[in-house]
Amino acid sequence: MSAQQAQKQPRTAPKEVRQQQLIDATINVLAEKSISGTTMADVTGHAGLSMGIVSLHFKSKDNLLTSSLRHLAMELRDAWLVIFRDPTLTVPQKLMGIATASFDPEICSPKKIAVWFAFFGEARYRKVYREMAEEFDDERSDALEELCTALIEEGGYTDVRAEDLATTMECLCDGMWLNMILYPEWITPDYAEAQMTNLLVRHFPKHFDAPRHLPKPCGPT
Repeated sequence: MSAQQAQKQPRTAPKEVRQQQLIDATINVLAEKSISGTTMADVTGHAGLSMGIVSLHFKSKDNLLTSSLRHLAMELRDAWLVIFRDPTLTVPQKLMGIATASFDPEICSPKKIAVWFAFFGEARYRKVYREMAEEFDDERSDALEELCTALIEEGGYTDVRAEDLATTMECLCDGMWLNMILYPEWITPDYAEAQMTNLLVRHFPKHFDAPRHLPKPCGPT
């Protein structure tokens, strides 16, 4: 590292740390109060920072909210992309890994799912979500379709359409997330992963094991 780079590093690191502090605080507040109830005072108070720090790093509340959603989207993207690019994994392993990445407890925690649905439910921010969906969800859907196509050709499956199955997997992910936030004691990440596993077993029986036992979700007694 050059002397000039060494001088710049101390100024860069605190900026990144402050931005992440604000994003983490925003996610926590959004999960509790949704978008309409979230104020910058709430966020800075949660982060233990001054109001001026938001303007310094994000300029506006909208930018901070959008950056927080992008942070979650990138977290999910990083999780499945490392699987897709792993040369040591087989096609079935990659497909299973990507299809179930959304159910990793670190990604589908109640807090983070609540933030996703805060953007789903706020009319003003749906456009923000749709734009990110085109960037992130479409990329994942293409990867799923590519892997499904490879298995269809390899296994000689004649009753499976890769594009349709990729769409079904995307919809199942969204549906499981919705059920996890509505019924967190009933629907768990493990249950959601088992549902996805069974979907793949039914369509690619030559490549995946017999369906997993699905424990019946338990409601309140």
